[in-house]
Amino acid sequence: MITYFFCTKIKPEVMVKNSTKAIIRIITGAVLAVVLARVFRPEAGPVFAAGLFVALVGAAYGLELIHKKDKK
Repeated sequence: MITYFFCTKIKPEVMVKNSTKAIIRIITGAVLAVVLARVFRPEAGPVFAAGLFVALVGAAYGLELIHKKDKK
């Protein structure tokens, strides 16, 4: 609830929804990055998986941004 005081215009249930969405994206992105890195590039190190993770999560947020622009 500490963040509620800093974001007074946002309802608490919206903050929970957004944080839940972020947690799901991070977990899914991490799992997919490791699996894809091991399947397609078994010789790649953890830096490659981390880069793939950033790309996957960034793509998820980018596509959400495009989707929200289309609704307006």
